[in-house]
Amino acid sequence: MILRKSLFALVVALSAAPVVAQDYVVTVHGIVCSFCAQGVVKKVSKLPFVDRSAYTNGVKVEIENQKVTVAVREDSALDTLSLFAAIESGGYSPIEVWKVSETGELTAYQP
Repeated sequence: MILRKSLFALVVALSAAPVVAQDYVVTVHGIVCSFCAQGVVKKVSKLPFVDRSAYTNGVKVEIENQKVTVAVREDSALDTLSLFAAIESGGYSPIEVWKVSETGELTAYQP
């Protein structure tokens, strides 16, 4: 009986645990206005690995810093080639990718 209660408690805890997306920040040259940002969000959010439940359809654009944050689903991996192609298709230049740690620190991303 104790084992059954413990197993039930474990199942409940695991099912209640939130699915956490991994965030990546891309330095992008050429994003200078909200129209530019909107175009980037539209293109990047269509990628299959993007967690659309975060930010605006999975993407946050910081115009002032020319940075794009992308939330990647827990069950997926970042595809930098597809991500860069989506950004470039809007006429912008992706430069580098950073992985965001749980504490919010950026570390260089090496696929």
